[in-house]
Amino acid sequence: MGKYSEKFFVDIDFHNLMQQRITRILLVCSSYDQFTLEEDGHIEAQIVREYGDLSLTNPPTFTRVSSGFEALERLRSGERFDLIITMFNIGEMDVFTLSRKVREQWPGIPFILMSSFSREVARRVVEADTSAIDYMFSWQGNADLILAIIKMLEDRMNAREDILGIGVQAILLVEDNVRFYSAYLPDLYRIIIQQSNEFVREALNEQQRMLRKRARPKILFARSYDEAIRYYELYKDNLLGIISDVSFRRGEEPGEIDTCAGLELCRQVLGDRPTMPIVLQSTNIAHQRDAAEMGADFIHKKSKHLLRELADFINRRLAFGDFVFYDPLTGQEVARVRDLGQMQEAIEHIPTDIMTYYTARNMLSKWLYARGIFSLAHMLRAVTNSTFDSPDEMREFILGAIKGYRRQMGQGVVAEFVPETYNQFISFARSGAGSLGGKARGLAFIGNMLEEYKLYDKWDGVRVTIPRTLVLATDHFDRFIAENGLQYIQSEDMDDADILSEFTGSRLPDKVVEDLRVFLRNVKRPLAVRSSSKLEDSHFQPFAGIYSTYMVPRADNEDQMIRMLGKAIKGVYASVYYRASRAYIEASSNSLADEKMAVVIQEICGTADDGYFFPTLSGVARSLNFYPIGDEKPEDGIANIAFGLGKLVVEGGITLRFSPAYPQRVLQLSTPELMLRDTQRVMYALSLDPSKLRTSTDDAVNLTKFEIPKAARFRNMKYVASTWDALNQSVSDSPNEKGRKLITFAHILKYDTFPLAEILRDLLRIGAEEMKSPVEIEFAVNMDVPYGHEKIFNFLQIRPIAEATQRDRLDWSAPEARPEGAILYAESALGLGRIEGLRDIIYVRTGAFERSQTPQMAQEIDALNTQMKEEGLNYVLVGPGRWGSSDPWLGIPVVWPQISEARVIAECGLEDFRVDPSQGTHFFQNLTSFGVGYMTLNPFQRDGVFDAAALDALPATAETEHFRRVSFPDDLFVFVDGKNSRGIVRR
Repeated sequence: MGKYSEKFFVDIDFHNLMQQRITRILLVCSSYDQFTLEEDGHIEAQIVREYGDLSLTNPPTFTRVSSGFEALERLRSGERFDLIITMFNIGEMDVFTLSRKVREQWPGIPFILMSSFSREVARRVVEADTSAIDYMFSWQGNADLILAIIKMLEDRMNAREDILGIGVQAILLVEDNVRFYSAYLPDLYRIIIQQSNEFVREALNEQQRMLRKRARPKILFARSYDEAIRYYELYKDNLLGIISDVSFRRGEEPGEIDTCAGLELCRQVLGDRPTMPIVLQSTNIAHQRDAAEMGADFIHKKSKHLLRELADFINRRLAFGDFVFYDPLTGQEVARVRDLGQMQEAIEHIPTDIMTYYTARNMLSKWLYARGIFSLAHMLRAVTNSTFDSPDEMREFILGAIKGYRRQMGQGVVAEFVPETYNQFISFARSGAGSLGGKARGLAFIGNMLEEYKLYDKWDGVRVTIPRTLVLATDHFDRFIAENGLQYIQSEDMDDADILSEFTGSRLPDKVVEDLRVFLRNVKRPLAVRSSSKLEDSHFQPFAGIYSTYMVPRADNEDQMIRMLGKAIKGVYASVYYRASRAYIEASSNSLADEKMAVVIQEICGTADDGYFFPTLSGVARSLNFYPIGDEKPEDGIANIAFGLGKLVVEGGITLRFSPAYPQRVLQLSTPELMLRDTQRVMYALSLDPSKLRTSTDDAVNLTKFEIPKAARFRNMKYVASTWDALNQSVSDSPNEKGRKLITFAHILKYDTFPLAEILRDLLRIGAEEMKSPVEIEFAVNMDVPYGHEKIFNFLQIRPIAEATQRDRLDWSAPEARPEGAILYAESALGLGRIEGLRDIIYVRTGAFERSQTPQMAQEIDALNTQMKEEGLNYVLVGPGRWGSSDPWLGIPVVWPQISEARVIAECGLEDFRVDPSQGTHFFQNLTSFGVGYMTLNPFQRDGVFDAAALDALPATAETEHFRRVSFPDDLFVFVDGKNSRGIVRR
């Protein structure tokens, strides 16, 4: 037998269970019986209370009538009823006549007679034709009998589909004494339902709990030998056990009682299934010996502990309650198991002979079936001890199956964080009842999507998954603000550093600290602490890159980990109130008072190497390519990947750009010259030194930047690097040769050692289909795994790309659209058409651009942008290189709020300075979401026009060391046509 695979698990759709329900009941009784029945007029309230006590949902409603004539009128009026319950005295039309009329005209409605069975009532029942009455019950004033009737009928209605179709288990009850089964059924259901409520503690959220309850074992109620045998033959593969009287009828019709019918039933069943648990019950204690001789249990009906003995039989023989491993030779308890996690631990440690004793009797699968864990139960029942070459192989198989099931059940769901039951197999959990925030919602959606499309193990040797994640919901943020009195910061004008100081000096709620401790005991890797505000990653306002993300290294000391993690969480909370965040919220027409912050805490993808932690590669991919080149089409999508942590990608550093449709056609790798000039120069890694994580508004405080030559020592380099052969002026795809290392990802993109392009194609296509819009995803890959282990593709984030419809069209052959005489003209552009109301252009002064001065230039444009905002004006912004790059050598490192009033942004190359567009970054995401016109041009290569001389000749409205603002008396003609990839600005 090979190793188990999660692909072996059969999908069980618990939504399909219990499809037929009793929701409307017609109650026929006299006014006196109604008063007696209701005990102060609250029978419906009693039923609701019974349902609530047993954690059941959807209690039925009752319609009451006082006679058989009224009942028939209601039925003839067209009202729908699922069940008719009638008392004995209902006026001139007796209950037997009413039952026949109902059977003739509405044969599908169950008809139940309830009565206190006095001698006179019993005599009349015996003499009457009761063939149209489905069941008779002895009423003693307890509402739990009505609940048992409802559940018994629902079990009968759903038995075939649920038991044979899905695998729900059943208990066969055989009894024909009205008084006895009337007292017995309510208690039996109470035992089963309460036991089932214990089982559902393993469910990860309320939805799973409700669905699991539908999987509780059913009770099949038989009143004769023939009926019992019919049930047995049909459902014997799914029977947990049988509870049977000894004396009852043989045939369906009323007749003589066979005082040994139960013994015959027991012989026949045990002859067919020797291990079937059976308990015989009788008022005749002599039958105890008969039961023992056949290997059945026995309960004396007159026992004072009848119900306790029955509950003990159900727990011990029907695999309810705890699973107890006994030594079969000594009878000594070896291990007691309450849940699946404890079962895994027990299988790891119990002696081999005890394990094989229980597997030979299929007791493990029986216990799993009773708990509604059908997929795992199916798998274990399908194998026997002889299936395996050795007991150790069987033990390995069972452990692998349990772990795989637990992992699968933890995927694609948002689990409630319960400290007592949280474990390493839960991939996504939420602490708190508030909102998850946009980023966490997207992550939860990803988990659900991966599960729905079966993408976790679609690619051999690769595990596609989300990182283990804990989300602190927004109510924790509210509590933190309130308990520490930080509300005043919302209205204060404070420096970011002062805000952070206030937050880090405050206490996290005790519940958060408690949950963090449990979470930390189940994670092994460093952690990323990321923002997930209510406004993040929503359509048209993604808030990408606005709030802080901190990375926390692992430490062996739990208290130290709590301090570092708490510091990071408070830093994320504080970033809501930072100056840049306030400006962005205001620019997006939102209110700071409405913003709430959830926090995503997740394991970082990667491995440790020489005191640093990082993945093999990180990347951003978009399903829509705004700048296709060569054979690329917009719908093919585009990806940017980098060696190391993803900070380089999302903040606009030099990365490798490729289309997932054409992974072997990479412009940057088309010539040795381009490889040397345009491939990755630096990489980021997390320092594993805890002292590096200091309180700072810079969330990258403990990230280390390495020049690629200095990163050559890292193990992951062999997966991503090629080597420059200076002697032969060529590039070798081998990373092992001597020479300068170039980050080309040749082994992945050219030789497909990792199916990155295929994975991205599928994820982008499915993501766009599911979100009904183009999407951007962030991901990380770890190939540095032990031999034989799966490589990891971590799906980190998904957000929609705002793809608004272009508002109007421009004839580009018209005079006003020609480049001659234009201030600005580009043939690489993104935008939505005509932009009106612009009279100002802010541009870098001719000859003033210095790469070493870009941080200062960012401060200057921030001041000019603030001035424009105060004047209520928008503008066209022109500058060299990448706007918003985190690498100041690639462009001016502004953050979005520093240029928030710009309505057109142009990246204009200089004669000695040309950089690719900012596609794939947080900056680019915000730019497209706000509908800002975006152009790239390189006039010195005759690719576009920028008439700086014309602007230089005009007086400046405002001027700094590096910038000029020029204002025109009339609106400029501005048109940015993303459809045709052209843009123009002219007088």
